[in-house]
Amino acid sequence: MGKTRHQLPASVLSAERAGPRAPKQGFTLIELMVSFSALMVVLLGFSRMLLSSHMASSTTHEATLAKEAARSMIELLQATPLAEIYPSRNSNTADDPVGGAPGAGFAVRGLEAPLGDPDGLPGRILFPESGGVLSELSNQPQYGWPMDMDRDGLKNTADVSATHFILPLVVRVEWRGTGGPGVVEFKTVIGGL
Repeated sequence: MGKTRHQLPASVLSAERAGPRAPKQGFTLIELMVSFSALMVVLLGFSRMLLSSHMASSTTHEATLAKEAARSMIELLQATPLAEIYPSRNSNTADDPVGGAPGAGFAVRGLEAPLGDPDGLPGRILFPESGGVLSELSNQPQYGWPMDMDRDGLKNTADVSATHFILPLVVRVEWRGTGGPGVVEFKTVIGGL
């Protein structure tokens, strides 16, 4: 048989005296706001991580494009006869070969030149110049210049564009990138005795 009222435990008796309880219906407004705020903090952190990852990936991709373009330009210049490199790739149009010349600037697929770039091309070939001519007097130690380009034992010739045996140059790619401006430079010396 069933238990009588006086045989029930005290906790059940006190619950009966208190009356029926209303079942809990859901979250309070404060609980919802706290939960929503915590969720927003997590989502914002995750979105920042994704954005940073995307920017790093884009920056790496842009640098890779710049390096590949600079290396390709160096290979192209190495395959060009030494006497033709400077007249066809400097910024002076007066010494261009018949039929024109590509000039010092070059395009790089996938990269945009910095704002205000005069030719709108991200790639540029730099020569040791002084007074607008190929010169041993160009003093740019960051590139190893001055250099004895005509191999006469002196570094004082004002114009060696017709007498040089070696040609030091820098291939630079500057671009306006996703993560800000970027620059890649390669130094090389073409020619020999």
